[in-house]
Amino acid sequence: METFLSQLIFGLQRGTIYALIALGYTMVYGVVRLINFAYGEVFMIGAFVSFFLVNAVSLPQPILVVLALLIPMITCSLLGLAMDALAYRPLRQKPRLAALITAIGVSFFLSNFVSYSSGETVRSSALAAFIIAGLLLLYVLGVKYLNFPVKATPNFKPVKFVIPIVSLLLVGGIFWVSRDLLVELRWKGSSFASYPVERLIAIEKIPLYKTVYITNIQIMNFAVSVVLMVVLSYLVNRTMTGMAMRASKNNKDAVALMGVNVNRVISITFIIGTALAGAAGVLSAVTYPRLTAFMGVQPGLKAFIAAVLGGIGSIEGAMLGGIIMGVAEQFAIGLLPSSYGPARIDFTPLADGVAFAILIVVLLLRPQGIFGEPPQEKL
Repeated sequence: METFLSQLIFGLQRGTIYALIALGYTMVYGVVRLINFAYGEVFMIGAFVSFFLVNAVSLPQPILVVLALLIPMITCSLLGLAMDALAYRPLRQKPRLAALITAIGVSFFLSNFVSYSSGETVRSSALAAFIIAGLLLLYVLGVKYLNFPVKATPNFKPVKFVIPIVSLLLVGGIFWVSRDLLVELRWKGSSFASYPVERLIAIEKIPLYKTVYITNIQIMNFAVSVVLMVVLSYLVNRTMTGMAMRASKNNKDAVALMGVNVNRVISITFIIGTALAGAAGVLSAVTYPRLTAFMGVQPGLKAFIAAVLGGIGSIEGAMLGGIIMGVAEQFAIGLLPSSYGPARIDFTPLADGVAFAILIVVLLLRPQGIFGEPPQEKL
């Protein structure tokens, strides 16, 4: 019983972090029908901003705790606004594949930018980022200048055909010239695999039942997550902005005809989603005090699976999906042996596979998710 309760508490703590990121996925998809895979990197940037803030200023602890949450949220919301304006809005009327590839490119760019700024050296990731950037540039320019695949017969005017090819060669040339620099790049001569984070709050254990306890950090995580979810629910269901979001989800053209600025509604959606991901990054940094430039990859993927599990496009589904994901993963960690056999094999890393097993089951049994609506057949 005590083990069950302890694992449940840790699972809920993990699940609230997934839920906050999943809310960003589901909100943007609900309004724009776009999967923004950069939320994991926004999560990472929120954690880094809180780390640098805590180490840069000396303030009383209560004020520092509040600022360490608010400033990363504001920073990430501005990042979300920039991503929408620079990367996604120009592709609003283009095929969805263009926006999807752009989202993957933004994700690679953010993680590698932080990696090289902090001294981490991952040449293979840099190569992948440059390749994706080149293909993305080729595709986007191809859509713009060749009208492909919008038109069945592309317009092969010589000048317009040469532009994307030259762009791809230019990106490839830049990578080839700088390939050695990418390997040797350092931040002021020092290299970090990860940053140790000084805890904002000293851990205090509060007994609940026999050997079961809850920490003050877990209470803070629960409180912050619940408050943010309640505020989001109120915003979406009780305000004019939320009404515009829900209306844009159903019919953006009709909303635009009624005088609503749809682009502004979409930008607000990005701002809210990235702010929540930034808050999740802060909570993760406080809970698991170790930062790396690629720390957002796994949480981002698991949060996406949580959004699919709950029914992508459903706010309630994203919350529930995140909780289910966190609890399931934590129980898997508790059940798998950490030292098995003479070789003392650690099986706990296999707990990461629980998320993908859940995704397979959901796609097989209920593809629309728990709260998702089944696809309507067109007659």
